[in-house]
Amino acid sequence: MNINNNQSSLKQMLQSKYASSRMNLLLVVGFTVINIILLITNSNSYFLFSAYIPYALIDLGMYLCGRYPQELYEDYGNIEFVNDTFFATMVVIALVIVLVYFLCWLFSKKYKVGWLIAALVLFGIDTLGMLAFLDFSSDIIIDIAFHIWVIISLSIGISNYFKLKKIPDGLSDVAIEIPDNVNDENLAEEQTEQEILKNADFSVKSRVLAEGQVLGYTIIYRRVKRTNELIVNGVIYDQIEALVETAHTLTAEVDGHKITAEYDGKLHSIIKVDNEIIAKKLRLF
Repeated sequence: MNINNNQSSLKQMLQSKYASSRMNLLLVVGFTVINIILLITNSNSYFLFSAYIPYALIDLGMYLCGRYPQELYEDYGNIEFVNDTFFATMVVIALVIVLVYFLCWLFSKKYKVGWLIAALVLFGIDTLGMLAFLDFSSDIIIDIAFHIWVIISLSIGISNYFKLKKIPDGLSDVAIEIPDNVNDENLAEEQTEQEILKNADFSVKSRVLAEGQVLGYTIIYRRVKRTNELIVNGVIYDQIEALVETAHTLTAEVDGHKITAEYDGKLHSIIKVDNEIIAKKLRLF
């Protein structure tokens, strides 16, 4: 079994998840800019995937400077509007915030995770601002769900960065010695067992049923098309193919440790190491 290939596959998976988090951050920047332009031009359109505070600042500036259609102000009598300098100030502040988000995306490219953490903090503040200033109603449920989704996405990217840091470098320099007292028959049996195992392909579309890390092992229980797989450090140790899932258990023996991935046939996917549960995930579908 090629240790370098196993670690390489795992590394590619973590890098892909990190890149996905950065792409979601870029979507926030792009759609926030689009929404600002639509707002300034008095368009009635609005896109999700947008930060709230920059949009709200310009909305406030337009309202207080009388930039909305006059019928919007009819119920309030005579209103003394503020100078357009206030509107310009709100636009500048909003664009500075968007620029900071963009810089967080740009400089996090080479795994400078501090910028991704900064984006997470800023978007957390943005979410709190939205919850504080908007009245809760069915109209903002989608906005709230989106904000939570972005926070989770950024958190996943940060988490996978630190998982990447734990993968050792220079594995190709490690020599694996075979003791002289191992006979050819035992060696052939071991090689046959190892040939059954194969590296997981993380480029295919899959659904992670449960995952966890313990004792230096990264364990993934996933479904690819009709096949459920138990993956340990990038290697598929056991799998089962079924069109309709029923209760089952996948097992692996790794360095003397028993690793299992289970579906109880009802609600949960469970990963155990030496009969201790390390991950349990609710199955919604």
